Amino acid sequence: MKYLAFLALALIPCMAAAAEPSDAPSGPQASQPFSSGGFIRLHLSPGGYTITNTSADAIQITYTAPHSDELKKVKVKIQTSGSSADVSVSDTPHNNFQATIEIPSRSNLRVRMFAGEVVINGIEGDKDVELSAGRIEIKVPHPEEYGRRDASVHAGSIEASAFNISKGGLFRSFTQKGAGKYRLHAHVATGEIDLPGPI
Repeated sequence: MKYLAFLALALIPCMAAAAEPSDAPSGPQASQPFSSGGFIRLHLSPGGYTITNTSADAIQITYTAPHSDELKKVKVKIQTSGSSADVSVSDTPHNNFQATIEIPSRSNLRVRMFAGEVVINGIEGDKDVELSAGRIEIKVPHPEEYGRRDASVHAGSIEASAFNISKGGLFRSFTQKGAGKYRLHAHVATGEIDLPGPI
């Protein structure tokens, strides 16, 4: 199908970020105190991002790129106000940029990015994630914690073993209502969504 060829072309530069060797130069860390239970908005330039938990009451970001001169151009801002935070990562290299964003394990998330890969692991709370092109993976070890959950792609695939869903093609989506208190929303215009359940 034509959309598969387009999808492959769109994802090549995005997925390269996840495949870059770990010995790439590391950029300076950014950190800001932030308490558990808050709402974090992430505004991300293209790249490969892992969002994971930390035992510290803080938001901490580390990032890498193939060349140190590219790292100097990256701008990272963390602004907090009470129980909410705005995090922006901008001016990232076009290829092979990776970042790890550590946040308190109990946090509500909103993520927006044009293209790349976002992997979320070890975070309890609401999740609202949208990409124009690329891949979203949200690990769901406790599916029962979610009430409304929905995912959609214009072209691509949804593999949500956590909710017994597998779909691929054009304009695929699902919506469910569970008993949990958290909300999960994931959307990719062109790409894939993975919502793996407990192993």
